[in-house]
Amino acid sequence: MGEIRDHLRQLSQLSKKIMDLGESINQAEKDMESTWVDQIEARDLGDIKRRLKEVKDALCTVQEEVGHIEAKHCKET
Repeated sequence: MGEIRDHLRQLSQLSKKIMDLGESINQAEKDMESTWVDQIEARDLGDIKRRLKEVKDALCTVQEEVGHIEAKHCKET
């Protein structure tokens, strides 16, 4: 049971990282609409790049988690 909770927790963490990425993109769009300053651009792009890496890492983790769930399901059937 604890293993299933771990998998669900990791999926929840992935969801949060994807939401954070979306928020970063929205903030970058707002900043571009109002004041286009090199400092704001660099901050936003750096933030998006960092979050993209987090999402990439999280997607790799999800792929592993799905593999664990599939393996467990195959053993049960």
